[in-house]
Amino acid sequence: MSSVTYTTIVAGVGDVEANTHVIDRACEMARLCDAALLLVAGFDPVSARDKARINEFAPVADVRVGLTEDQAYAVVEKARDVAVERGVALAQGVVVEGTAVDAVTLVTLETEADLVIVGSKGVDSLFGRVFGAVSVQVLRKSKCDVLVVVP
Repeated sequence: MSSVTYTTIVAGVGDVEANTHVIDRACEMARLCDAALLLVAGFDPVSARDKARINEFAPVADVRVGLTEDQAYAVVEKARDVAVERGVALAQGVVVEGTAVDAVTLVTLETEADLVIVGSKGVDSLFGRVFGAVSVQVLRKSKCDVLVVVP
C-alpha cells in the first residue's frame, strides 16, 4: 500500500479566528508532508461606501459581505504567522480579488495544488443550501483532493 503525500496545499482562510481549525489542520498536513502551504483569502472589490449606497436603494436581506482587500491581506498575514509559529517550512499568503470559492479554486489550479483544505461553515445555512457553501462549491470545482474540516 502506498502512502499519500502532498507537495502543495491550499487552505481557505477568510477569517483567522473562525477558521483556526482549518489553519491547524492545514499546518499539520503541511508539516507531515513537508509541503508548501498557500493560505488564501478572496476580497470583494466593491467598497463599503458603495455597498451601503446599493443597499440604500435596493435593500436585500442576508447579503454576504466579503473581506476588503486590506482585510484579506491582514488575514493571510496573520494566518501565515500562525503557520510559521507551528513549524511549517514554506507558508505563503495569497490574496485574490473575488469570492472565497473563486480565490481558492484559482490558486489551486494555477499552482497545481494536490490538496485543498476548507472549513464547513455555511453548509447548514439557508444561504449555503441555496447557493452552495464554500466547501461544497470548492468540492465541485476542484480537480484534486479536498479536506473539509469541521470545528
